[in-house]
Amino acid sequence: MNICHFSGRLTADCTQRYTQSGTPVSNFTLAVETGYGDYKRTEFIKCVLWKRENLVQYLTKGKPVVVTAELQERKWQDQNGNNRYTTEFVVQNLEFQVGQGKQGDNQRQGQTEPQDNMPDDNMGPAFPSEAEGVDEAPF
Repeated sequence: MNICHFSGRLTADCTQRYTQSGTPVSNFTLAVETGYGDYKRTEFIKCVLWKRENLVQYLTKGKPVVVTAELQERKWQDQNGNNRYTTEFVVQNLEFQVGQGKQGDNQRQGQTEPQDNMPDDNMGPAFPSEAEGVDEAPF
């Protein structure tokens, strides 16, 4: 089973782009504290979010979130023909931690935040290269 749960804060505003077929894909990095006492450290988790363009406006720097994601490693060739690799987490479920934010967050301003329980069958392709020319993913 390839499922991971993380609770942390966004390190920067979420970025969004579109595949050639028009599918929105968003990226953000999550800062997650781990360890205890003198052994405490921060891990930075690269996350990918498919087909959720309505959430990008809420995914801002410092926002506390909980994600359930699937680990994936991608391989591609750069312009010089060198193999490149990256490890990232494809988000399956995203929840905002209301009341955990810094001063000035939406809850303190009386605004509500969306909860997005994303169905597994609408996640899109695992790799951006698979998304090109594909309107619907078979899973």
